[in-house]
Amino acid sequence: MLSKKWISLAVILVLAAGGVIWGISAWRHSQVFISTDNAYVKGHVTAVASRIPGTILSMEIQENQFVKAGQVLATLDPKDFDANQARAEAALKEANSAVDLDQARLGLSQAQVEAALSQKKLAELERSRFAALHQRQSIPKQKFDQAQSAAEVAEAQVQAARRQVAAAQGLLRVSQSKVAGAQAAVTAAKLQRSYCSITAPCDGFVSRKMGEPGMVLAPGQPLCAVVPLGQEELWIEANFKETQLKRVKPGQPVKLVADLDDRKTFTGRVDSLSAGTGAAFSLLPAENATGNWVKVVQRVPVKIRLDKGADPDQKLRLGLTVSAEIDTRER
Repeated sequence: MLSKKWISLAVILVLAAGGVIWGISAWRHSQVFISTDNAYVKGHVTAVASRIPGTILSMEIQENQFVKAGQVLATLDPKDFDANQARAEAALKEANSAVDLDQARLGLSQAQVEAALSQKKLAELERSRFAALHQRQSIPKQKFDQAQSAAEVAEAQVQAARRQVAAAQGLLRVSQSKVAGAQAAVTAAKLQRSYCSITAPCDGFVSRKMGEPGMVLAPGQPLCAVVPLGQEELWIEANFKETQLKRVKPGQPVKLVADLDDRKTFTGRVDSLSAGTGAAFSLLPAENATGNWVKVVQRVPVKIRLDKGADPDQKLRLGLTVSAEIDTRER
């Protein structure tokens, strides 16, 4: 009977010692490996919208379809933009014709200057010859005055021709500026026409498809979203208690388990800690300057990057719940 009591006591002591050892081990583990279930998969969501108003002619995608960067997602009716481009190209042709005409006028004015210079040279020779004859009194003064007047008229004609050249050059510059404006209008019209094809901004999966053929779109109206699921595009946002972050440093390894498949473990590393708690960035932050204040342990978002090759099958999806455990032994 006595031996049974001793055996029972020994069993109790062994169980108690085991419980103490387990408790100490769990406590030490919790001090080194901090964990939380308040973690979620985050990623980039690229909204796709129309830059121009228009009617959807066709939708080339389906919900959850994988698309490549530059792939056409939808096509808008281009008739109005084709007409604008045609008008801009016609205006450009007209401006180029005006430049050709002004260049011809400039050439004519320059030729007139050359002709006036020739007339001036001839008139000056005549004036010099008649001046010599007049000094010898071989001709009447009337002849010399006529030669003098002809030389002055020739000089005035040269000045007038040069002013015509300057005027033609000014008109040519105006025409050339109009050509530049018309060329810019053609470029803008072509750019607007190119927006009729709405393309994917990056590789990813189509989500939140809202466009259908026949729908009239306004500029900036969302058409769908493209979500890249490559591991370099995804990260984990784990919300740890402020009391857990004493030893957390960027670069420490993290073990991740998603509720989607709790048999698979993902690995990553701490990327950074948020600049504020979740309450600090909430839409309605708590007002703590009151008389009924109660201290509540805050949570700080910690960004965790996945290791290379951690999710080759792309099982992770935005918003999935994840359990994160950080090994704080690495400093």
